Amino acid sequence: MSTNKELFKILEKVGDSLEITKTQYKLAKERYEAVGKWLAEGEYCLLGDGKKQCFKDGEIYPQGSIRLGTTVKPIGKNEFDIDLVFYTPNVSADMIKPERLKELIGDRLKEHDTYKKMLTPLNRGWCINYANEFHLDITPSLDNHREPFNESELVADEKLERYMPTNPEGYAEWFDNISLMQPMSEFTKNMFASRNMMVATEDAAIVTELPEHDSNKPLLKRYIQIFKRHRDMMFDGKDDAPISIIITTLATKSYEYCIRHFTYYNEYSLMIDTLKYMPLFIKTQNTLHWIENPTVTGENFAEKWNYSPIKKQNFDLWHTEIVRMFESINNLKGQNLIFESLKKGLGESPVNKVYNEMTHKVDDYRQRGLLGAGFGSLTNPYPVKNNTFFGD
Repeated sequence: MSTNKELFKILEKVGDSLEITKTQYKLAKERYEAVGKWLAEGEYCLLGDGKKQCFKDGEIYPQGSIRLGTTVKPIGKNEFDIDLVFYTPNVSADMIKPERLKELIGDRLKEHDTYKKMLTPLNRGWCINYANEFHLDITPSLDNHREPFNESELVADEKLERYMPTNPEGYAEWFDNISLMQPMSEFTKNMFASRNMMVATEDAAIVTELPEHDSNKPLLKRYIQIFKRHRDMMFDGKDDAPISIIITTLATKSYEYCIRHFTYYNEYSLMIDTLKYMPLFIKTQNTLHWIENPTVTGENFAEKWNYSPIKKQNFDLWHTEIVRMFESINNLKGQNLIFESLKKGLGESPVNKVYNEMTHKVDDYRQRGLLGAGFGSLTNPYPVKNNTFFGD
């Protein structure tokens, strides 16, 4: 049972159990589109050059894990975080101060009888908290005229009292393109035959659609889900835990590196190498750390590491522990030891759910005479030779 292929089948099932459910997704989509419509239809006015200037027809779109397809169920609560950007056209940073941009969007939300009761301020925007459902975190943005040749934007940072460059759409495109890369092997065509590798993109609109909900993920997205879940278990929501954008960026760069330089015959080995090579993409000079946003000049995802060393220390602790866990699991013999180790790293609830589901299937297949003992035949419960994922 303790083969790399079988181990990854278990991790895929764990990842599926951490997904936002279809019901949650449908409800989030309805809430998100309603908020987007309300904001997009608003008129936002400011004073400039002695006269009143107004802009409208803003665009709202998803960013972060909901856009990338790497959502992970929070530990101990029901609410998912859904990150949104509200892009305001026809206005530039020299026309409006950062705090005023945030205030204008907040004022519009406060005009709504429902939203005003659930609204709380964030450093870069506003949060609408649907209790026991999800949080909608809304970040206002402007066009980044300093970077005219890409789609980067500026967001208002209240703590820093200035605009910061960002590029959620460009980052998502970069991530999606790498996630579709296939490991090199003589069985490459077979390797992804059962996996949906197509990514649909929507034309720009006032309210951009959420990506279609699909639990059949490219490998990179599944890896990042597992990495983030281990982070959540290890730090339990502490402020100095490794942040998702750093884990996602380093894992993506490492995955691309592994695909370009090595050959793989199973998903688990690729996952371990993706983990191992993540630190290669942390630049350090004179004790200063830099993890570059690949789509924005000058944005350093590791900026806080440079004035809060505990954040870098915690990343190193997490990275060491997750590599150790998955390498040691690979050497364990016996399903009970493997599942016990997974429960410590990924949590009892999702792992027990997978274990119980697999056990029930095995019992059912045995009663029907479709297989002997073990988990290895679950995907092929008929009395025929197994056709493994990689064709070997």
